[in-house]
Amino acid sequence: MKTTRTMTLMVVAFLMMTGLTFASETTATMAKKELYHEITEVFNNDLKDWNNYFYQNDIDKLDEKVQVCFIVNGDQSLSLVRVKSKDGAATDYVKHVFKTRKIEADKVLVGKAYIFNMDLRYEAW
Repeated sequence: MKTTRTMTLMVVAFLMMTGLTFASETTATMAKKELYHEITEVFNNDLKDWNNYFYQNDIDKLDEKVQVCFIVNGDQSLSLVRVKSKDGAATDYVKHVFKTRKIEADKVLVGKAYIFNMDLRYEAW
C-alpha cells in the first residue's frame, strides 16, 4: 500500500512540473510573436513616412527578400547579428532601421538569437 502512494505522488509532481514547462513555452511563444509584430510595425511605419530612408537615398523601387538575425540583449534591446539580401540597399535599410529605432523585447527572450524573413517592398509614387 505504501508503494502505491509513492508512485501516485511522483506522477502528480511530474504533471505539475510539465504544466509549468508548457506555461513558460507559451509565454515565450507569445513574446516572440509580439516582438515580430512590433518589428513589422516599425518597418511599416517607417515606410509610410514620406522622408524615409529610400527617399533620402534616391531609391525609387525595391522588392527584396531579407533575412534578419538579431539577439535580445540583457537590457531587452535588439542587436543585429546578420542581415542577408541580394540587394545592398535592402541590407543597408534594415541596418538603418535597427540603428535608429528603439525596439524592446520581453524579458523571457533575453539572451537568445532569432531569425526572421521579410519581404521588403517599396515603390515611390
